[in-house]
Amino acid sequence: MEHLVAEPEPRIPAERILVIQFRQIGDVLLSTPVLRALRCYYPQSHIAFLTEPSPGRVLQGNPLLDEVIIRPRHATWRQQWQLLRYIRRQRFDLVVDLIGNPRSAVLTRLSGARHRLAFARFPRSFLYTMLVTHHHPVQEYTVAKRLRLLEPLGIRATELTPILPYTRCEQDEVATFLHTQAITSEDLLICIDPTHHVPTRQWPEAHFSALVDMLSERLGARVLLLWGPGEEAQVRAIAAAARSHPGLIPAWDLHTLAALLAQADLFIGCNSAPLHIAVSQGIPTLTIMGATLSVNWISPEPQHRTVLAGLPCQPCEKNVCGPPLNIACLRTLTAEKVFAAVQACAPWVPKLRHVPTNMPDQQ
Repeated sequence: MEHLVAEPEPRIPAERILVIQFRQIGDVLLSTPVLRALRCYYPQSHIAFLTEPSPGRVLQGNPLLDEVIIRPRHATWRQQWQLLRYIRRQRFDLVVDLIGNPRSAVLTRLSGARHRLAFARFPRSFLYTMLVTHHHPVQEYTVAKRLRLLEPLGIRATELTPILPYTRCEQDEVATFLHTQAITSEDLLICIDPTHHVPTRQWPEAHFSALVDMLSERLGARVLLLWGPGEEAQVRAIAAAARSHPGLIPAWDLHTLAALLAQADLFIGCNSAPLHIAVSQGIPTLTIMGATLSVNWISPEPQHRTVLAGLPCQPCEKNVCGPPLNIACLRTLTAEKVFAAVQACAPWVPKLRHVPTNMPDQQ
């Protein structure tokens, strides 16, 4: 149930609302709690979401939305003009700009909306009518920060779980796949996302292969490796280097992936979109952290944990790390340490508390 405190009457009436968030899949998924809060506060309003093609996939079938508007990633001047004309014709009363970059700021200003809400970022702040302080006294989870943006509307929302629904058809597809893999509800099912396009967030492939074997041989876990477009060859190499022959999921869309993760006992991976999908399905997660500040991207709920090398340079928030360190924060994080972190997840993973004592402990 949504934890929401709102005034009896909206402080700002808004029959038509536009929410803007571009960029990555995870960014848009982490914006869905904002939609939940807006829908609770404005139950009869038309709510639209403006985003780009790839992240827009996570909004398909979202019951909180009336419309998804897609802006091409590399829009031509003609496409931008057509988009602006469409937005102006919609006569939005309120625009909530979650990303606040130059493109979204200009679109918000030209939308014709009377109320335009964003985080304060000079000089773009002049394009909005309501501003919220961008910097907080303490570091905060991205979802909590975005919900804080709604406070000028009189909304106080605390439910942080992202929303990614799936259909019965997608659920059946997952059930069929698990059956072909001879994975039952009695098995300890661990899903691993072993890829990231940013080098300072990518744990070495050999480490993942070693971890897969530890999970299989020491815990008796059934391990499935996740992958997306352009990642299959890398994930197959990780699987081939493991003695335990982990399974690979098919070429599924995001909603079918969500249906799979809803059946898993634990998610392990890098800080990327599958992590946030796992959180949306309510399963415990263990995130391998490199250069990134974990508090910004990891849910504060206790079942969502992190493991890191703990070097003095962490977190540097850099995407590139050359000599002399060469991403030491990830290279020196051993599979043994990550395996120990998996075992520490036992309070939230019941099947970890009942691992057979006769499982071989291979070093």
